[in-house]
Amino acid sequence: MRSTAEFTGVRVLAGKKGTRRVGKILRAVFYPDDYRLAGYIVQRPDLLLMFKRQDRFFAWDRFKVVDGRVVVSDEKGSWDKAAWQRLGLDWEHALILQGLPVLDSAGQKIGQVSDVEYNPQSGIVDGLLLSVGFGTKALIGQLRLPVTDIQQCKNSQLVLRQGAQIPDLEGGLAAKAGEQAAIVGNIVKTQTEAASTAVGELAEKAGKGVEKLGYKTGKAIGKAQRQIKKSSKQITKDGEGLVDSSSKALGRQIGKTRGMFKAFQDEYKKASED
Repeated sequence: MRSTAEFTGVRVLAGKKGTRRVGKILRAVFYPDDYRLAGYIVQRPDLLLMFKRQDRFFAWDRFKVVDGRVVVSDEKGSWDKAAWQRLGLDWEHALILQGLPVLDSAGQKIGQVSDVEYNPQSGIVDGLLLSVGFGTKALIGQLRLPVTDIQQCKNSQLVLRQGAQIPDLEGGLAAKAGEQAAIVGNIVKTQTEAASTAVGELAEKAGKGVEKLGYKTGKAIGKAQRQIKKSSKQITKDGEGLVDSSSKALGRQIGKTRGMFKAFQDEYKKASED
């Protein structure tokens, strides 16, 4: 099984020796009736960096992957109009599935196509991957639909057949949030326990070594803050709620110990900014 998204942006070569540069893959093209893969659109680089050149199309059955690049056969019927005619493709009604909204049978939007899986030997599409939420799978997640669940393409929207089951979400921010929350929780828990242990030791020593202990505790929690920033970096843009909540949680822990040590504040600031 192949995915059309894996070829997006991949360089395309052609010619008898397979060394002539054509451009980069932009989108996959599909038949309008049974959603079979027809081929790919190639975006060519601007001429002299100024003049826009027309995109090209190559057939799905006339390429191979060599060293991470797509090499298209130079034989007749591989490119453009000759390829459409050989494949029996009505170019005016051909579909670009990626980006199309998907509606359930009641007309409610459930997501949009982010990727298409197909059989490389037949070009037959097996499933559609849908991004759900705000239009990107990074935000909420994605779900996989069998192409047989599609009733029709109407007004540039795919409509599911009556009774089609909506599968569960996979991946996305929901999964990432769980991972990051676990990381943040473990860091806060570990550093809080360390601080609590230190406070207990302080009480036993009847005030001895207060400044030294404050130095160590502030430095430890300062490092925890750096780790949280690093682990949350991946989802800062799409998951501000998670980052904010974890920061507040850490802030509460810091608030419990800040007033106990004279040296804490300066060392915490220094360690968290290193």
